[in-house]
Amino acid sequence: MDVSVENPGGLKRRLKVQIPAERVNGAVDEKVKRVGANARIPGFRPGKAPTKILYQRYGEQARQEVVSELVQQTYPEALQQSELNPAGQPEIEFDGFDDDGALSYAANVEVYPEIELTGLDDISVEKPQAEVDDDDIDNTLTRIREQNKTYEEVEREAADGDKVTLDYVGRIDGEAFEGGSADDMTITLGEQQFLPDMERGLVGHTAGEEFNLDVTFPEEYGAKELAGKTATFEIKLKSVAGPKPAELTEDFIKEMGIEEGTEDALRARVRESLEQEVKHAIETSVKTQVMDNLYEANPIEVPQPMVAQEIERMRKEASQRLPEQLQNNPEQLKQMLPDEALQEQAEKRVALGLLIAEVISKREIELDQSKVDEKMEEVAAGYGDQAEQVKQYYQQNPQLMQGLQAMVMEQQVVDNLLENATITEKETELDELLNANQNAG
Repeated sequence: MDVSVENPGGLKRRLKVQIPAERVNGAVDEKVKRVGANARIPGFRPGKAPTKILYQRYGEQARQEVVSELVQQTYPEALQQSELNPAGQPEIEFDGFDDDGALSYAANVEVYPEIELTGLDDISVEKPQAEVDDDDIDNTLTRIREQNKTYEEVEREAADGDKVTLDYVGRIDGEAFEGGSADDMTITLGEQQFLPDMERGLVGHTAGEEFNLDVTFPEEYGAKELAGKTATFEIKLKSVAGPKPAELTEDFIKEMGIEEGTEDALRARVRESLEQEVKHAIETSVKTQVMDNLYEANPIEVPQPMVAQEIERMRKEASQRLPEQLQNNPEQLKQMLPDEALQEQAEKRVALGLLIAEVISKREIELDQSKVDEKMEEVAAGYGDQAEQVKQYYQQNPQLMQGLQAMVMEQQVVDNLLENATITEKETELDELLNANQNAG
């Protein structure tokens, strides 16, 4: 079998293969024999027709059918013979049969880049430092109380943050319109859940008032027949309820999983949680900086088939945060998250994956199973009483275990690169550190 490689440029390679006529004819003979064994041809018993008759009837069909079979057989052989290492599936182009019956085809592929690592000993990192103090705990408790607030009716003018209940009827040019009326509608003012003019117009009114509001629909409003038009709404404001943050009562604290039911125990749990967040945020910041150093010091071309796969993976990750109907609609999902929007980040992810693999190879880093066990314990601990079940679930799921091992190996690479890195500590505000970590996630 003749195999040659052309280099059109970059990572592209064109693998040209010629399968000898003897191999092609042998495959065709075998195919014709198999078909002929059960063929019913007038004048002959099943399987007894002469080879010449079989070829006249089935030869051309058999020749076409063996083409794909021969490609599947010979492509791996051609790769081995040419010593190519493709990154992704080939695009096959058939050149057809030569006069002597040999089959020629070309396989267009992209190969992995050759990587010469540089800058591994020139990495510099700013390690953020932040302490959890009583003010941070107070702020967290304030957020917890706010997130669990209730509403109580008030006898005052409505303000942003209040929850109001109203009846309304809207008219355009004196005519009611579809969707323009409702009874007992509840709106939380300032949350932009409703038409902006409506929410602003309700502020300053008290329960029991009846009044009219002129409301202009936005130009981009979903119902095109209403977009840009002004409607007059007859409003009956039935109630105004003001927010009341949750009290840190014994029952409330126990509902949060603090068995002691005391504020001191809650504060201790909040401190522990914040300190864990700080630890994770510092690790994430350091890891991100190490990876950015590695990426910037080693610019490489990446195989586009791998980038395409990464784009699909990123799109799937993003879809998990969307409504289920969008998750199950690939076309709409692709419109919302086009390839172009994900291309740059996907290329960086692929490049980092290749660079990390090269660091592992060059520095002979082996997976530390004890660190895998520690990571599993850490993950399982987040599930409380179900920790053992979570560990069993991981151990019985090879895909989850591979993901866990990859996470640990990546951290081992970071730790290895940090051994010779320049590390300076930087005092950081707690909120700044935690917000940066959320944005990175």
